[in-house]
Amino acid sequence: MKLRNYTYPVLVALFVLGFASCKKTTSQIQRDDEKILLAKYISKYHKGVSPTASGIYYIEIKKGTGDSIVTGNYVKVFYRGYLIENNDTLGIKDGVEFDASGNYEPFGFTVGSSSVIAGWDEAITHMRQGGQAKWIIPSQSGYAGAIQGSIPAYSTLVFYVTLQKVYRSTDTLKTIQKLPRSIFP
Repeated sequence: MKLRNYTYPVLVALFVLGFASCKKTTSQIQRDDEKILLAKYISKYHKGVSPTASGIYYIEIKKGTGDSIVTGNYVKVFYRGYLIENNDTLGIKDGVEFDASGNYEPFGFTVGSSSVIAGWDEAITHMRQGGQAKWIIPSQSGYAGAIQGSIPAYSTLVFYVTLQKVYRSTDTLKTIQKLPRSIFP
C-alpha cells in the first residue's frame, strides 16, 4: 500500500527529469532570442506602447488625413526596414537596413491581397494618407522561420513608413466612368 503512494510522485519526477534533459531545437532558441530582443527594444524605445492582438507595435509619428485604409485600397508608401541589433558597445538599436523603397518612387500594394507580409496588411490600416509611423513586426506576422534574403529566421522587423497616396477601390470606377464613351465598342 505504501509503494502505491510513492509511485505517482516518482513517475512525475522521472517525467520532469526526462523532459528537462531535452535540448531546445535551433528554432526554439531563435524564437526565444527574438522575444528577449523584442522585449529589450520595446523597453528601451517604446515603454508603455502595447501591441495589437496579433503582436505588432504601431507607433504614429505624424498623423495623416482622410479615411481609414480598408482591404482593396491600393496604397503607395516610402519605407525603410531594419533588423533589431544588440551591439556590445551601443546596446539595443535599429541595426542593419535590409530594404528600402528608395527616395523617388514609392512602393505600391493592394491592401489585403497577400502581396506583402501580414504585419504590413495590418499596420497600414492604422494609417491615413500623409501619415508617418514606425511599425515593429514580430516574426509571426513577418517571415516566421523562413530566411528571406538577408533577414534571418525569427527576426523582428522595424519599418519607418510614410503613406504617400491612397487609391480607394471606388476611385477606379470613377476613373473608368470619366473615360470618353468612344473608346468602348
